[in-house]
Amino acid sequence: MTDPEPLNTHIILINWNSLADTRRCLRALAVLTDMPAHIWVIDNGSTDGSAEGLAQWIASSPLPITLIRAGENLGFGGGCNVGFRRALADGADFVWVLNNDAIVHKDALGAMLRVMRTDVRAGAVGSVIYDLEHPRRIQVWGGGFILRWAGIGHHARKPVPVERLDYLTGASTLFRREVLEQVGLFDERRFFMYWEDTDLCFRMREQGWTLAVAEDAWIWHQHSSSLGQAHPLKDYYVTTSAGRFLASHVRYPRLAWAGGSAIRLGKRLIRGQWTNARAIWEGWRGLPYGDQIPMPLPLPLVERRKTVRVAVEATTLQGRPAGIGHFTAALMAALSHNRAIGLAYFSTTGYSSKPPRPSGLRVPQRGDWRKKIPMGRELQFYLQGLQLELLKRRWRPEVILGTSYVLPRARTPQILVVYDLSHLRNPETHPPGRVRFLNRHLRPALERATSVVTISHFSEQELLAFFPELAGRIHVLYPGVAERFGGAVTEAEDRALLAALNGEERPYLLFLSTLEPRKNLERLLLAYEGLPAPVKTAHPLVLVGQMGWQDSRFAPILERMLARGEIIMPGYLRDELLPALFGRALALLYPSLYEGFGLPPVEAMACGCPALVSNATSLPEVCGDAALYCDPLSVESIRAGILRLTSDAHLREQLRSAGRVRAARYSWQRAGAQMLEIVREAAGRT
Repeated sequence: MTDPEPLNTHIILINWNSLADTRRCLRALAVLTDMPAHIWVIDNGSTDGSAEGLAQWIASSPLPITLIRAGENLGFGGGCNVGFRRALADGADFVWVLNNDAIVHKDALGAMLRVMRTDVRAGAVGSVIYDLEHPRRIQVWGGGFILRWAGIGHHARKPVPVERLDYLTGASTLFRREVLEQVGLFDERRFFMYWEDTDLCFRMREQGWTLAVAEDAWIWHQHSSSLGQAHPLKDYYVTTSAGRFLASHVRYPRLAWAGGSAIRLGKRLIRGQWTNARAIWEGWRGLPYGDQIPMPLPLPLVERRKTVRVAVEATTLQGRPAGIGHFTAALMAALSHNRAIGLAYFSTTGYSSKPPRPSGLRVPQRGDWRKKIPMGRELQFYLQGLQLELLKRRWRPEVILGTSYVLPRARTPQILVVYDLSHLRNPETHPPGRVRFLNRHLRPALERATSVVTISHFSEQELLAFFPELAGRIHVLYPGVAERFGGAVTEAEDRALLAALNGEERPYLLFLSTLEPRKNLERLLLAYEGLPAPVKTAHPLVLVGQMGWQDSRFAPILERMLARGEIIMPGYLRDELLPALFGRALALLYPSLYEGFGLPPVEAMACGCPALVSNATSLPEVCGDAALYCDPLSVESIRAGILRLTSDAHLREQLRSAGRVRAARYSWQRAGAQMLEIVREAAGRT
């Protein structure tokens, strides 16, 4: 249930030379269940061109965003005050101050508003903030405590009674309008960076307002992304701001300030951070900052060469490619024609400037060695890491692209492709070794990834359900349909197909996929077996695909149907024969239990072949109104769908017409252009 107040809520973000962080934060805000009335992005005099980049991005965003260019660096408090004034003038009832390097859970705003409604004396509500690099580790539980005798702030790392909290962190705090009008805004004259949020919380409490924490408002925060965790300038401003705060709120401010500064100074000296120690000394003595303030290069100057170098994990291209291999091959083909990108490939046994098929890496067939030797998948993963390191030393890629769920550890920006999460939703439909491997390596790979690509909005929601910290980093990239689908079938291809089908010329019902439990083959066989005899005589069932895991589950049904001549199993067919295969089929049957996209139905549509698909997971999104649907868990529903397709010629004609239109929406050229933009963004080129 959504809350009634979010339309009166405004959000403030401060940008300073951090286009990538702000853009990622805005993307994450787009998934909020309760959308704000407005988002104010205050650019604090950026010098790297990020304000121009944000203006361009905002122009195409559906979010209600206004970019305000301050023209100079007003500090965190000063920048937020610009946003506060605009939000209050626009009638905001609540204002959410959010760091631009934060990622929000989709329900975070609603959770904070519920606390506001419940506790009318709560002037500000904080969030539970997790470490973005370690998403299950609490960074701040709302706020923290002030050790007044030592002049030091200490973040709460676990749930504590809110009455014990002295402050809420400005990384994520929702303020009530009445508080800002009564107490005032951040004191920008005294605080440039740090302690301004603590000062405002103290002033609120002095006037009778309380602090609260919404335990269900989860935020993931990249700590100190503007300056870095140990930059001397941070120590300088922490020290100077601490002195100003203590002067207003502590009985013996000079003593407390000296004690806190001495503690910070001692830590830096023990670690050998001499520049930091000098910055603390300068801040305590009231001297100007003596080191150079970091000023990033403008964005266009970062582009040292026109071509973005991308290292592609290419193991799935070896041997007979299945779904992931087909996706990778087609996407790389689309990218390889663009001069703006340079590709190199690595696998378990080598690296090359060309993909493994048909030339490039000279490696044997992949086979089943991963299953036959102990820890085969782990060994493959280790060998991939070795080859990637060799490639990096020789070629120095700017981005690493993982096309199959995992990637070896590397400091280079990484893009990870995740097709679905069936191993988490339905682990029983996968080999136990595969499930263990993915459970061990997927989360760390996602944590390292600069961007995550998936192939449907359904899969995007699956990722957010299991890994909500990915909000803002996920890109939905629909696969395309190869041009050969929908084109004319040659006589040679048709003859080759007939030979593979043992001369079968009856209009058959087609199943095309790896023969494994996730594809729901057992229920499909039972549904077909129960059809009237004349239907089965007129339309045999053709099963095309490699035998997968746990084929013994449906082997008894297969054996008796094969014995009666009701099924034809040509095995794996090469790609060139698939258009002819669809062309001779009466319909495609695809009652899959779980799909991240579901390419076979779209390929069938492109060839004018009607499709019966399940009404679950991604298939309704992908197929729209161009397919007939069934309940994949009901044998009777699957059988009823088959009977409709075999008996209703008008329905088949409608589906053929709608299917061709639907399939035209999926283009590898479009997918390649989208992936190029994702790559450029990960490399810092946009």
